[in-house]
Amino acid sequence: MIALRLIAVTLVVAMAASTTWARSFNKRANFDPSCAGVYNRELLGRLSRLCDDCYNVFREPKVATECRNNCFYNPVFVQCLEYLIPADLHEEYQAHVQTVGK
Repeated sequence: MIALRLIAVTLVVAMAASTTWARSFNKRANFDPSCAGVYNRELLGRLSRLCDDCYNVFREPKVATECRNNCFYNPVFVQCLEYLIPADLHEEYQAHVQTVGK
């Protein structure tokens, strides 16, 4: 009886650990693995939204993908930044790219 309880507890702990790991893995699954800097969901989300907004303006599929290339460190991202974001915030966005990038 004690052995059965021990096995049941072990299974429950193992399942909880694997679920937590899977949830943690899935959080990062949406972002480019080339982003080798600090993982910050808020910054990555903000940069990604800029690319989404840029795609919504230009409606060209390549804009959405190229904007995110090389962890947002590319000419398309810069063009989107210049087009959509006020000039006084450009340095802030470039700092975000440096934080999450290489």
